Amino acid sequence: MKIVYIGTGDGLAEALAERMGQEGNDVYLLSDKALPRKSKGISLHRFYRSPRKGESFRKLLRSISPDLVIFAGNHYISSVHEEESDADVTLLAQSLRTAAAFPHGVKFILLSSIEVYGNTEGKADESTECAAVSERGIRFIREEQLLDIYRKQHGMDAVVLRASQLYTNRAKEVEGDFLSRSFSAAAQAESHMTASVFQPLHVSDFVDAIKRAMEDGKQDVYNVCGSTEISAKRLYQLACQQEKLQERDVQWEEPSCVTLADSDLIRQELGWNDFRNLEEQLQGGQITYEKAPAEDRKKKKQIVPTAIRQVVENLVIFAAFFALNSLCDSHALFSQINWLMIYVILISISYNIYQSALAAILASAAYLYSQNLSILELSTFYSYTGSILAIMEFVFLGLMVSYTTNMLRENTRSVRLDLNMLEEEYADLKAINDENVLIKNEYEERLLTSKSGFPKLYGLVSRLMVQEPDRILMETMQVISELVRTDTVAVYQGQAGSPWLRLVGALSDGSPMDGKTWNLSDSPRIYDAVTRGELYQGEFGSGEPAAVLPIVCRDVPEAVVLIKTLPYECETLYHVNLLKTMSLLLRDSMEKALQYEKLSREEHYVKGTDVLKPDAFRKRVLLAGEKAEKHMAEYCVVELAYSGSLAETANAVNQTLRVTDCLGTDGNGKLYALLNNTSSTNLEHLQKRLSACGVEAHSVLNEPMAV
Repeated sequence: MKIVYIGTGDGLAEALAERMGQEGNDVYLLSDKALPRKSKGISLHRFYRSPRKGESFRKLLRSISPDLVIFAGNHYISSVHEEESDADVTLLAQSLRTAAAFPHGVKFILLSSIEVYGNTEGKADESTECAAVSERGIRFIREEQLLDIYRKQHGMDAVVLRASQLYTNRAKEVEGDFLSRSFSAAAQAESHMTASVFQPLHVSDFVDAIKRAMEDGKQDVYNVCGSTEISAKRLYQLACQQEKLQERDVQWEEPSCVTLADSDLIRQELGWNDFRNLEEQLQGGQITYEKAPAEDRKKKKQIVPTAIRQVVENLVIFAAFFALNSLCDSHALFSQINWLMIYVILISISYNIYQSALAAILASAAYLYSQNLSILELSTFYSYTGSILAIMEFVFLGLMVSYTTNMLRENTRSVRLDLNMLEEEYADLKAINDENVLIKNEYEERLLTSKSGFPKLYGLVSRLMVQEPDRILMETMQVISELVRTDTVAVYQGQAGSPWLRLVGALSDGSPMDGKTWNLSDSPRIYDAVTRGELYQGEFGSGEPAAVLPIVCRDVPEAVVLIKTLPYECETLYHVNLLKTMSLLLRDSMEKALQYEKLSREEHYVKGTDVLKPDAFRKRVLLAGEKAEKHMAEYCVVELAYSGSLAETANAVNQTLRVTDCLGTDGNGKLYALLNNTSSTNLEHLQKRLSACGVEAHSVLNEPMAV
């Protein structure tokens, strides 16, 4: 997917580019500046400087042809309103005009602020009327109104994310976000501050909300707020503690704009949660504060070029060693030391190859001078062998030592660069690992402590881990009803290869589709999904059921769970994944129950027939009575009068009964049938079909039964 982010190159853009890049998206950053840090291989993005002219900007956006546009503007994170930030409204108009003209559909996400609610009583939700009182809030209202115009006129797929106060782990004195301004106020010992209450939200958590909104967002507006609140007073104390500053007497003023909002909608519908707590991060030392350099600190310009400075230093060092060589010439011990060779080697080690060559020339000239020779007098090699060899030593040793030193320096520099890269990669991987551990620990805590967490999940699963298929189907209705908070759950059972399903039980009268039988061939898409063993989600407003969950055993659908309607808060990605997980649990439970039934068939059935023995049949009748008490399904028991053998009669009757019915005996030759979802007043049709087989049936539900 091609994603264009229009905004400044700040911490939000960096987190967005890294997250989207890791998931294989092409990220295009249209900004006034590049990202503050160098992008790694896992977060590749393309940076384009936003053109100043509107037509050039539109041409650039058309050339990219994105699938998704995320608009933040160049002054989004800043918590103060400046005159330059009004230009973001113009930039948004250009972006919308270009995106609306694309021949293919483009999703548009506008990043707004909860300041549009202004001074609200209590917490505002998405339905609260916008009434901004700050200049910054008014600017975001203008942007949202502009987006609403294009949404209505062009049918643009657009989502607005109203975020609370954003922050990064790197606060800077020159930045305008609320965290940086809080540190700056503490460092500058400001005496007047507003007693605001913040809902801080880390940019990484906000990027996760953006990702969920771009994939599954169905609403026009979502509030995205931090789950914990922190006051400006507490933030001031933490900033002073971190920077080791003495707290001063501050006059706390009433805030001009109170914006407290909830984000229940995005949490329930998209399953979003924030994982970072600003106060804990400050106390744990995870937030850094960078002070701006003083204005009068400027790099001193080098008056003398480096090459000339090195030549002068070379000459000074040569003069010192030449003086030593001349003074020690008459000394018995020191005259044995080759001072000029030491000079050449010292320059070769300390400087580059050019200074080494100069040192070799100077040392050769000094040697010839000490020998009272001139370079022009060296006419033949044999006559001045010693002098020529001495000069060659200067040149050879100087160049070789210089070359070797440069190679070692280059290797050292290369190793240092590799080490720096490894340290950066280690820091990045450590940050990713810390983030994953944080999220894992948060999930574990919520799973273990929440009311709907592990204890409840264990209780629900244990109800399904039984060895009776009929009881599994009964418990399934109640378990799913508790998970997705609906009473429109029904269970159907069918036979392999047949599209006809028979109702096993339902929680309410409105749960079944059309009576007690359901022909799946009337709904080809549902039939195809059930055949493949996949969860089917109905389209909203189409009259289809909200969800159809097949229970597949050995690639054969044994039963189908029908969820007629779902409450609005349960139509989320979280609940869909919950139902998919439940499908796997049901499959495992049903397979084990069927396997147990197969292995214990001789114990429960009369040999050579499908007739249950008295104890097994009594359990089926008691279970049917339990379902009737819970108003899931009605039932009746009929006695079958027959002539002939029990096996032949059972075989003939089975052709007439439905898949949900079963036969049983009292052990004294009497044959009974348990009819699920059939009352004693609806036996006429069955009696006619059985009489054709030479079997008479009459209800015994209210009579004393041997079984």
